[in-house]
Amino acid sequence: MIRSLKILVTLTLLSNCTSSSNNLEFKIIEEAIPEVLLPSYSHLVTEVSCPEHVNEDLGTVFCTLQVSGKEISVSVIGPDVTNSFTVNPRIKIIQAIQLAEQVKKRLDEDLGVKNKIECAPEIRVAHPGELFDCEIIDPNGRVHHLQTKIIDFQGSFEIISYTK
Repeated sequence: MIRSLKILVTLTLLSNCTSSSNNLEFKIIEEAIPEVLLPSYSHLVTEVSCPEHVNEDLGTVFCTLQVSGKEISVSVIGPDVTNSFTVNPRIKIIQAIQLAEQVKKRLDEDLGVKNKIECAPEIRVAHPGELFDCEIIDPNGRVHHLQTKIIDFQGSFEIISYTK
């Protein structure tokens, strides 16, 4: 889920500029990052920290935040001519629902049957070794458990255990 995200900065941002210099107040950006970066999981984004004041000619600022307990960095670029900023996560964030779709596809092809699958927690930052616990319900209604392990920073995974 690495993608550029835009934050539309309102006139409030312009009113937060310091009057003594060309510095820009980033408090509004800090408050907007969780909802823009992970709209469905903004509650899992905490401790957003951007520089208090940045020269508006700088162009790119790096902010840090906690996503599901892991610290990540995002670059904030802007403002552009529309007073928008682009936020780029510097590491992939994996959503359980997307992982479940990939695991389901792999298992359905390997086993030749259609399964239902759910994985938890809701999201993980793509750090090697991070685990998702998944529950599979086969066509007969039997429940099986497996774990998937993230193996690289791009979010590749391997199924490390499967229990009947």
